Amino acid sequence: MLSNTKFSVKLLCSTAFSLSLLAMTGIANAADLSSATKSLDDAVTNGEKAIEDAVGPKLDVDLYGSARVGFDYIEAGVSQDGLNGRDFLSRIGVKAKYQLNDRFSVFGQFEYGTRSDVVDFVQNGGLTLRIASVGVGHKDYGTLSFGSQTTVFHSFVRGSYFSDGLDTVRLATIREDDYLQYRFKYGNFKFGIGTQLEGQDGDNFDQVQVGAEYSIGPVKLQAAYAKDLEGPLQGNLYGVRAFWKINDIFTLSAYHHQQDDEFDFPSGAGSTGTLRLRASGGGLGNINFIPTCVGEDRTASGIYGSARVKEHQFHARYAVDSCDTSGDVQSIKGEYVYHYDKNLRFWTSVEHLENDAGRVPTALVGITDNFTSFQGGLRLDF
Repeated sequence: MLSNTKFSVKLLCSTAFSLSLLAMTGIANAADLSSATKSLDDAVTNGEKAIEDAVGPKLDVDLYGSARVGFDYIEAGVSQDGLNGRDFLSRIGVKAKYQLNDRFSVFGQFEYGTRSDVVDFVQNGGLTLRIASVGVGHKDYGTLSFGSQTTVFHSFVRGSYFSDGLDTVRLATIREDDYLQYRFKYGNFKFGIGTQLEGQDGDNFDQVQVGAEYSIGPVKLQAAYAKDLEGPLQGNLYGVRAFWKINDIFTLSAYHHQQDDEFDFPSGAGSTGTLRLRASGGGLGNINFIPTCVGEDRTASGIYGSARVKEHQFHARYAVDSCDTSGDVQSIKGEYVYHYDKNLRFWTSVEHLENDAGRVPTALVGITDNFTSFQGGLRLDF
């Protein structure tokens, strides 16, 4: 974290004042020490306030990044099966916060993904914009922000469980452009509301989302709703999720997402199946193993468990993506993570899909209804 010179000035002034005070008081016993300490605390507090008044507003800048690189191996029963290097949503960004006074602040954030392809690093490829937003915050009344940013629905009910950040069997999207949102927190309660203003297409608001969270001891309850306001079909998307931290080792979670047949925003009905075969050699790009089912009611439900003992962590999840007519996709995923420290981790995982006949991707000749993905990767946060 980089900030202006206020901290340095405060530290120097406080230190100098402390030494001078101790020299003048000539402390001789415990009673004198207690009295001198209280006087010192009061003086430092008054000194900090005077310095803050003199220095003015405070600007904090945070440069950050996350390198997430590894490989996967896809087994789908076709000639394109094989090992592929992967980028798992690596990013680099900057956050800035300008403290106007003791209540109001202005903030901004820019974040770029370090790949130009949906799966791979590409030499000479450009960075891809993930987040670009500005906002205003109040100490008591929350934050209001606008730009390209993470959606309310994702934040409350569909955040990733696994290290790759690409969990399959979830509905809706992670981020949207032209997104205006308000966030508020009070005690154990969190609230968010967002809307999207994208394109001069005759619709001032393309969607609206609402989310809430309440924590009760070891239990966290979350709910969210998204309304499609774009085009002739304007459907609904609902989501709920819960976490139960049983103890310092075990955590359980369950979720359910449901969209009706008229929910078609964004294009593709908000699918987020991200188990892909890199089939560029055949000119087919990336084959998604969880096909969408536009025009059908669709649900995504799962149960998840985690066990962590010191640096060792195990994840497991069973989930089903279900379409009314086309059928289901069942997913079983397990992962082991070695946490070297809070900034560095290594992981390996396996996910197996079982697709009904109506949910088998048809772009590859000879493709089966069973798919398995093996992953290995390293994540370094800085």
